[in-house]
Amino acid sequence: MKYLILLAAGMADEPVESLDNRTPLEAAQTPTLDALARGGKTGSVKMIPEDLPASEEVALLAALGYSPHKHFTGEGGHALGDAPFNQGEGRSAYRFNMVTAPDGVLLDHAAGQITPREAESLLATLSGALGRPDVQFHVGRGFSGAAALPQGDGAVLCAPPETLIGQPLEKHLPHGGDCALAKRIIELSRELFTEHEVNRVRADLGENPADALWLWGPGWAPVLQPFQARYGLRGAMVAAAESARGLGKLLGLHTPLVAGATGGYRTDYVAKAQAALKLIKEYDLVVLHVAAPAEASLEGNIQRKVAAIQEMDAMVAAPLAEFARGRDDTRLMVISTHLASVTQRRRLRAEVPCVLFGAGLEPVRQARFSEETASAGELEAKQGETLLPYFLRP
Repeated sequence: MKYLILLAAGMADEPVESLDNRTPLEAAQTPTLDALARGGKTGSVKMIPEDLPASEEVALLAALGYSPHKHFTGEGGHALGDAPFNQGEGRSAYRFNMVTAPDGVLLDHAAGQITPREAESLLATLSGALGRPDVQFHVGRGFSGAAALPQGDGAVLCAPPETLIGQPLEKHLPHGGDCALAKRIIELSRELFTEHEVNRVRADLGENPADALWLWGPGWAPVLQPFQARYGLRGAMVAAAESARGLGKLLGLHTPLVAGATGGYRTDYVAKAQAALKLIKEYDLVVLHVAAPAEASLEGNIQRKVAAIQEMDAMVAAPLAEFARGRDDTRLMVISTHLASVTQRRRLRAEVPCVLFGAGLEPVRQARFSEETASAGELEAKQGETLLPYFLRP
């Protein structure tokens, strides 16, 4: 049996007044997802437990069949799994975002989705001024990445940037434990980035500058049973977001780089779908992660989110569905890893829609794919970590 999994980060949402009180998923034209729902099984699944952070990293663990309660060790540990260096003994793993914060007030959690090349230039300047070879940065998507810092005493607390939109950074700097170095890095970045050549060019182009580097999500890399040992399947991951790529590598999944895949809303959907279909010929299971709907939500851009869902449906879901349709040895699962509210600009812990399609999954009812219709679906798996075993059962 072959298994394809499409993880649509943040696709689920709440009703939006400007969309006639429909969700972006309901407002989008999604003929492929609707056909899958009518030809398969749907349901709502709780991916993020109420007592854990509302983060993509928690949801990804659940989506791949690992208990977040047992294995979540901080967002930074996942992302650092994608880095070309190890966390190392005595160091903590952090996530970072390049942010736009004019006059110290956070405006954009991703600095206009600044590119990896621009981020590398900014980080080179920051690292040179910091003069700490024991501090390392991994660029990741450019606007986000991972860092390894010497570990001090006590737990350092840092808020995700999307939760601080419209608020002064000064009031939310890292606190608790030995937070001096993390605070110093953020403050130094603010001093160095404002007049940096990268930001002067971005200003000339009318793009949001990267005013600061914001550290958050401290932790360490989780120790996980390899995916093949756990499920008896050789797997691969197609992703650009460092949180997904890092987890894939930690699980022993083959995680190739795909040219044109950015982990944002300006990404090459076709290239990602083609990569997944090539990999499924060699591997038993392939996971394809799309971050665009979540990034549009965190930006608060309603129309961009609707467009991202439609593009994903046409350029990713459609070729995967075409491959699975009519085969007696293939299954396809599509799930929103978490709910990302485009009006609140943050991730929430609500249940999310899922559809399972393919061999041995007979349709039960005829309804299009949406949050509301999925909530009345027939899936027996209701907790995120139980969904994958349910999908894989004979």
